[in-house]
Amino acid sequence: MRNEIIEKAQELGTMIAESEERDRVAKAGDAMNANEEAVELLNTYNKNRKEATEKLRGTNPTKEDLEQYKAYVQAEFEKIAGNALISEYIEASRDFDNMVQQVNAVLSYFITGQESATGEGGCSGNCSSCSSCH
Repeated sequence: MRNEIIEKAQELGTMIAESEERDRVAKAGDAMNANEEAVELLNTYNKNRKEATEKLRGTNPTKEDLEQYKAYVQAEFEKIAGNALISEYIEASRDFDNMVQQVNAVLSYFITGQESATGEGGCSGNCSSCSSCH
């Protein structure tokens, strides 16, 4: 039985790797990485975010400091999300991650009989309320 379970897991992994969602992430990533403007935006975002994080490290930030940090990082993120290639990659990645979370929730439900603790993508056990399996 164990070997059959492993084989099914391998099949599932292959199906996920060959899914439209995974293909979309790969294509979006390739397009984004091939574009100088997108790469520069990402490099600047990562540099600025790292510098802002370093300023808070080792301190005891106030709630206001944390809110300012969050607002700054969000503003920087919005700059990169304005790039169509980066935006497509972000959206494709989210879609893929959501699919994987749904798969994990379904597996967990059928193993434990309980819905996911996070409530995200869980299986209600009533297929009429879900379009994810088909």
